[in-house]
Amino acid sequence: MNRVTLPDKHMTDSRRIAILGSTGSIGNQALEVVAESRGVLQPVLLSAGRRVEPLLEQAQRFHPERIVIIDPDREEADLTTFARDTKVEMHCGEQAQYRAIQELNLDLVLNGITGAAGLRASMTSLQCGIDLALANKESLVSAGPLLRLAAEKSGARILPVDSEHGAILQCIAASDPSTIERIVITASGGPFRGYTKEDLEKVTPDQALNHPTWKMGSRISVDSATLFNKVLELIEAQQLFGIPPGGIEVLVHPQSIVHAIVEFQDGSSIAQLGEPDMKVPIRNALYRGDRPAGTFRPLDLVGRGELTFEQIDSDTFPALEIGRVALENPGTTLGAVLNAADEEAVAAFLSGDVGFLQIYDLVERALLEHSPILVENLEQIIEADHQTRERVRSWTT
Repeated sequence: MNRVTLPDKHMTDSRRIAILGSTGSIGNQALEVVAESRGVLQPVLLSAGRRVEPLLEQAQRFHPERIVIIDPDREEADLTTFARDTKVEMHCGEQAQYRAIQELNLDLVLNGITGAAGLRASMTSLQCGIDLALANKESLVSAGPLLRLAAEKSGARILPVDSEHGAILQCIAASDPSTIERIVITASGGPFRGYTKEDLEKVTPDQALNHPTWKMGSRISVDSATLFNKVLELIEAQQLFGIPPGGIEVLVHPQSIVHAIVEFQDGSSIAQLGEPDMKVPIRNALYRGDRPAGTFRPLDLVGRGELTFEQIDSDTFPALEIGRVALENPGTTLGAVLNAADEEAVAAFLSGDVGFLQIYDLVERALLEHSPILVENLEQIIEADHQTRERVRSWTT
């Protein structure tokens, strides 16, 4: 059942790392972990999508060997001047990012890019034999079997950065994977927990972005509100850990203290707990499972009071039911379609083109109208992604 190689212990030597999507939520928190590492973590490559100014500020602070901006929001001449003045190597474009991964003798790549845009970077890292700290769950959702095959061929490891999957890995630790009976991952319930469908018809993007316990980017915040993030996480868990006899279950846990529970065949259950703080799973992945000292908020169970759990209201939040077809057909293009449709539907909601409940309708329609095929190469995934985006955009304009 096990799909993950357990991390090495006592890895405290300095290591050369890349942070892709360094100006986003995960990237910024990863650089906080870098800052507290006292030189153990050396960010030799930083990349960003469009936002030049924050990337340049990061370069001035952390002095990477190379920075890459995929689609800069200012003139490239300005960047050339900056590169000359600061003596940092500066490049533009996706291909420049892939070349940097191949050329910089990296020990680990943290992929914090949002959405399907991070897929090729994940594949490039693994093909180069570089350990991949993966916050870009869309890579595994769309191309899990291909990524796992690339990792097996090169000897690289996939280290989950999601709080839930990092928690599962810690719960399994040195246990024999064949003794696992069931895996439980938790969901906060998002900002609309307890709402009715009638309530959801009137919610706004600002309300959806106001997550009660986690500070995240816009897409994942909306996904948390719809619970499509749990569909993606279930597929990711399936790819990383397989499906144990008792399955993988999702429970709503509003306090966001218990991140995962692994139940074993002898009746024992091991849970991973912690205050909501993405730097904890980021730190764990960057250090490959070692436990260095870091800044964090201590767990205050007395102050928290009760820890509660409840079933998901699937009638009001039907994401898991809609996404079940992708879960039940692993290794097909349905994962790519699910991810692309959700990404486009969320963008349409944030721009005011559709209402909150239409996100479910758009994703379900995209899945129903797609004829899935078994994935054999990356081009099939990219084509399914492209066609799905065009289709969903045509439905929202």
